[in-house]
Amino acid sequence: MFVGQPRCACAHDDAASCSYRVEWSINPHMQVGSADPQHACDEHARFVATLRAHGARVIRLPFLHGAFDSVFVKDSAIVVDGRALPATPRFSERGDEPGARAQQLARLGARVVAPLATNLEGGDVVIAAHRRLAFMGHGFRTDAASAPALARFLGCQVVALELVDPALYHLDTALAVLSDDTLLACPDAFTLSARRTLQRLPFDLRWVSREDALAFALNIVELDDVLVARTVARPLRDRRIVTVQLDEFLRAGGSAACLVSVAHDVAHATAIAA
Repeated sequence: MFVGQPRCACAHDDAASCSYRVEWSINPHMQVGSADPQHACDEHARFVATLRAHGARVIRLPFLHGAFDSVFVKDSAIVVDGRALPATPRFSERGDEPGARAQQLARLGARVVAPLATNLEGGDVVIAAHRRLAFMGHGFRTDAASAPALARFLGCQVVALELVDPALYHLDTALAVLSDDTLLACPDAFTLSARRTLQRLPFDLRWVSREDALAFALNIVELDDVLVARTVARPLRDRRIVTVQLDEFLRAGGSAACLVSVAHDVAHATAIAA
């Protein structure tokens, strides 16, 4: 899995301010100036150490100059089967990230494909690689029209779900799917049609409260034997969960899953009937 550095490692004139911080407001969680960059770096270091301690192979990607949100590496590209699809962000504040990340991923051996003509952000894509199935949220950052092209890139079925709560603006704040077919979702985040779609799928669907979702309890990184998250959602209290302090990143509307880009293996999984 890939993580983005929270601070620039290069020596340059603006190095002191070239780090993660809240410099703009493009979601309801963001309050300009609210994050402490040094505390964020400390939290990030402990987060990466936790991932590695539980068996994750972590590849660090450099911080992008002036791209204060670039630590949320999941948003900028979707990586599957050795290929990378750069995002097409809704907001210009994040417009420099996909191209720069694509170059970094290409240098690491990924085959980068052309971005879509429609808006698509990595935070709106939740992949159940073990079932050759993906979920795509739309309504705030991603266009519904992106679903067919995303399905062609992934080589699997894409279930499009419309989001309606601005505070749960990306799908990975409102939905998580685990390798044992547990599907966690916050009903307040979705239209009635989307909720019915989730209920029809052959997963163990567990509804999660809006309170838990707003605490980013669904923004989960699943490793072999544990789940890593900022806090524990009530329906997961029977699981082994390692909690990590990520309060500085919550100030920008992100948490554990946002800080990681998983290189999924979809091609060798078994398809699921929906």
